[in-house]
Amino acid sequence: MNTPQEMPQMTLEQFELESTSLAIQFLAVLTGRTLPTGVVMQAVMNVHRCVASQLPVEAQGQLSMAMAAYAGELMQGLPPAPVPSPTQSTNLH
Repeated sequence: MNTPQEMPQMTLEQFELESTSLAIQFLAVLTGRTLPTGVVMQAVMNVHRCVASQLPVEAQGQLSMAMAAYAGELMQGLPPAPVPSPTQSTNLH
């Protein structure tokens, strides 16, 4: 994992493609496993906390605002989202 100083600049499209590709990889690891939803969500939050703690304080503040907006969406109920297929990852690189 790169530190913020090592991160190359990327376009919004590149960012979306890379983040979607990584999400597909995460989901591929979970495919076929039977885990309680709470366990999966806690693991995701642990990964998020680990990554967020490596950000500069200012970036952590910006992230907290984005997460607050996401929390608001959760409180209203998220519409069902399609789960990306691991076969899509070849199209994202």
